[in-house]
Amino acid sequence: MLVYCKALIRLPVWPLGLCLLGVAVALCSGPAAAESTSPAAPNSSTTGASPPSNTAAASTPSAASTGTKSDALTSASSAAALAPPTAAAGPVLAAVRTALADKSLLGKHNHADDIAALVDDYGARSEPLWTKDGAYTDRAKAIIAELGKAADWGLEPSDFAITGFAGNAGPDAQGAAEAQLAMAALKYARFARGGRLDPVALSNILDMKPPVEDPKVVLAELARALAPDAYLRELNPKHAGFETLRQALLKARGPRPEGEKIDPALLVRLPFGTALKPGTKDDQISQLRQRLKMPAGTLNDERLYDDALATAVRGIQTANGIKSNGILNNRTREVLNKEGQPGSTEPQQTIDRLIANMERWRWLPVDLGPFYVMNNIPEFQSEIWKGAELKLRQKMIVGQPSWPTPVLTAAMEFVIFHPSWGVPPGIMMKELQPRLRTASGDFFAQIFGGGSGGAQVLQDYKLTATLNGKAVDPNSVDWSTADISKFGFSQPPGTTNPLGLVKFRFPNSHNVYMHDTPQRDLFGQTFRALSHGCMRVAEPRQTAEVILGEDQGWSADKVGELWRSGGSVTLNRKIPVYLVYFTARVANDGRLVTFGDIYGHDGRVIAALRGHALRYVAPQAVDPSEAVADQPARDRRSPKRG
Repeated sequence: MLVYCKALIRLPVWPLGLCLLGVAVALCSGPAAAESTSPAAPNSSTTGASPPSNTAAASTPSAASTGTKSDALTSASSAAALAPPTAAAGPVLAAVRTALADKSLLGKHNHADDIAALVDDYGARSEPLWTKDGAYTDRAKAIIAELGKAADWGLEPSDFAITGFAGNAGPDAQGAAEAQLAMAALKYARFARGGRLDPVALSNILDMKPPVEDPKVVLAELARALAPDAYLRELNPKHAGFETLRQALLKARGPRPEGEKIDPALLVRLPFGTALKPGTKDDQISQLRQRLKMPAGTLNDERLYDDALATAVRGIQTANGIKSNGILNNRTREVLNKEGQPGSTEPQQTIDRLIANMERWRWLPVDLGPFYVMNNIPEFQSEIWKGAELKLRQKMIVGQPSWPTPVLTAAMEFVIFHPSWGVPPGIMMKELQPRLRTASGDFFAQIFGGGSGGAQVLQDYKLTATLNGKAVDPNSVDWSTADISKFGFSQPPGTTNPLGLVKFRFPNSHNVYMHDTPQRDLFGQTFRALSHGCMRVAEPRQTAEVILGEDQGWSADKVGELWRSGGSVTLNRKIPVYLVYFTARVANDGRLVTFGDIYGHDGRVIAALRGHALRYVAPQAVDPSEAVADQPARDRRSPKRG
């Protein structure tokens, strides 16, 4: 015991933890070592040594070979303070860490966050996760099989290629295979949630942030999942719109798998023959009703080609590039008959369109919310959903190709009745100023007509001018030389106001929102990309009734009071608004319906997925006034687009 005490006395005054460690070293080394102060002999050795606790400690010489125990403890303590904690590594795990430290990984389409998460995870592991005894585990094999099915989900299997390793492979090859599989699993998780592309990098109007899962969370879930393959698969969107497109993709790639259930309606064949016009009666109309699942109201009407059937046929004709006249001709029959045929492979263009739309579904939140607005730009349609119930579907006017409506998510906060219109700076400088100066400027002349002199222009369009917040008599200003940027221009609320009687605000960086419009005739047009970026809705009052009925519990009569008198409502709960860009969807009857790629986003997405991304910077959408007011009262010529 005296020897041990002497050993303690000769130690410097260290923190308590190191003093206890010094006691342990002295006890294990024996009396001779405890009393020695000179370097150990070259052939000295320590027994019962364990693997180093971190990489820094592994490179630190032992006290038995280079100096005193005191020096060894100090060196180990310093190394531990500088390096992150790392679990003891066998040869395979050490090889995994080496593979993950390879800086060239970033050059192989791997994300830096994924690599960092793997470095941390494998730094803390004491054994590999996916390999054991020189082979992949069963859980690893399940993941590899799932990665091989990536094409079924609109992803590219080659992005997750696994080279594997031979049964007699050494630790280095096993470690490299473990790292490769772990990286592929994280990449799949990222791509399934839309992380394959950065939408904003493609265009400033693709203002979306995909809901990519934290790679550390993914690793933790994979490690404890009984079925890691199912976990990865379920990271793909669960939205009905995505799943129906996925089924369309599987069908387009054909042939149909054995045993696949077929909708009986798709098996109805319409024999070629005489063209049938709406209003006629024919036995084939009964077959058409079965094919489209549109039974007649009465037995007497079963053979009647009525207006409802004709409308459905026109929609099918439009979707398939056939003249939309409602006549049931042989070309229309061919399209209807083809849908139920097995093994029909669609052109690559169709497959690309499906993949591009599936990719954009990945950009949306995992949970859209219990009540939300979804505006599909290429379809010119606005929808309000409560859970799985469609509360309102209406026509919509969106931005022209030269002034595109952005793709984004926001939250509606305000409903404003009888809004006033302030002319936005861009419109004021580019379109109002020339009109004021010449009284024949291109935009306002085409849209509104009339006007003779600056003051008359303002009067024609019911605009008031202000300077430093004070009203200005337009006749007192020489508009041909005035600095128009110093003035403000607005139009008071009213039926001729460009915003109509209500607007719906969901603050966003693009300054776009939904609103009414006095130009009701524009909703009769098929192509409705007519605005300067904002959305005009065909049923503004009903939109207000649905939104305020849900948020405020108000009746239609209560909303009607505001519709007549005006006022602003701040919503109790923010309502999600999704401005989406889907050029394809599957209709309730199973048909793939497509819409024009009015802004060219399909091409950009597909090019980027193939490694040829080209950024497109679109003009900033202007205020929802959209430079469109009603034409002046004294000139009722047909308005132009705006």
